[in-house]
Amino acid sequence: GLRAPGAKPLMDSGEPPVVPQRAARPSVPQGAFARLKGYISVAQEGYDELVRAIIRPPRAQYSVSDLGPSEFRYGGVDFVRHDISTPNRRGLELRGSLWCRRSELAQAAGFPTVIFLHGNASCRGEAMTIASLVLSRGAALFSFDFAGCGQSDGDYISLGYFEREDVQDIIAWLRESAGVGPVALWGRSMGASSAVMVGARDSSVTGLVLDSPFASLEQVAVELVVGGPEGEGRARDGPVKNVPPFLVKTALRVVASSVWNRAGFDLYKCRPIDAAPACQMPALVATALSDTLVRPHHSKCISAALGGENTLVNFPGDHNTGRPASFLHAASAFLATVLALSPEEELQVPRDAAGHVLPLMQAIAVGRRSRLCAATPASAKQRGRPAPAAKGRLPRADNGSGDGSAAAGSAQDLLINFE
Repeated sequence: GLRAPGAKPLMDSGEPPVVPQRAARPSVPQGAFARLKGYISVAQEGYDELVRAIIRPPRAQYSVSDLGPSEFRYGGVDFVRHDISTPNRRGLELRGSLWCRRSELAQAAGFPTVIFLHGNASCRGEAMTIASLVLSRGAALFSFDFAGCGQSDGDYISLGYFEREDVQDIIAWLRESAGVGPVALWGRSMGASSAVMVGARDSSVTGLVLDSPFASLEQVAVELVVGGPEGEGRARDGPVKNVPPFLVKTALRVVASSVWNRAGFDLYKCRPIDAAPACQMPALVATALSDTLVRPHHSKCISAALGGENTLVNFPGDHNTGRPASFLHAASAFLATVLALSPEEELQVPRDAAGHVLPLMQAIAVGRRSRLCAATPASAKQRGRPAPAAKGRLPRADNGSGDGSAAAGSAQDLLINFE
């Protein structure tokens, strides 16, 4: 081969060539591999938890009988519950219920209606917590299962991205098929965030009650892992516990890809805060002070961004505790104003010692017992004999807390844990 002039051949020394030795690999403690493997395992669990929390939380199981009787008398007026099924624009059947006065359904004369929008792991039965407040004021109440929830079709939810379209489709059906007039929205959590995005698109909505709306889905996902906006108070009892904080941004990108592939939406674009300025209708915004799932600052941001006049209220409790009667009654008064309900239409209904309207199931039970007592023969009363037993069982009374929970020993519990 070629070599420089005067250079000696490689073998001139008579010694074998020196083969360079590979540098020894630095020793790695066995514990480091275990920790790396542990991080990978924990991160995978975290990814799965985030995906489930966003698009497939537990699905509420219930029976239509849990919604109460299909015909009942309340405040001296005959009411009906009309159950419906209608497809949304994606071809998925949405199942819901309309509670209204029998005369209104027969006349279809533009009656005012409140549409209740439930949370992410809930169903239309959550509306029973506000039914008496709405019906006693003189409005009708409609509630439905979002696609992917309860008894509606669909495998996944989207925390508002597609739910806003479900609400628009329901409003169109109510106006075309049921003849409803002015509409107000009462939403909680996912339902509240959906209401904000609907309000930005439909100026005919007269008012919004927004209980725990989130400003951005991305921010909620991050806070489920690292805690609040300052990174404190991690929600260790919440649905996501296993993503190491330093991996959260990477984890969220992986989750976003999985959400897109499975459910078909971009979680980074689910931002009610961007829609809020276009909401010109009045709103009542509410938050629980100890909420670690949708933290109070989300409601504050939404309130500040809304384009219409609004009031921000807060109360003790967390994301899933029953709402205090003071808030529920303030919300019903707000709805009476935005729907222009006539005071003459307000019903005289059973109330508790504090003057609060009793939950609907309890009020129906009280009414039935009153009618039963009134029908008891005078001679039986005088002799102290018990009144004849009513056919069938009376519905169980609610405990009067306004949160839909049932009193011990009562007869018809709602069998759903509402998120």
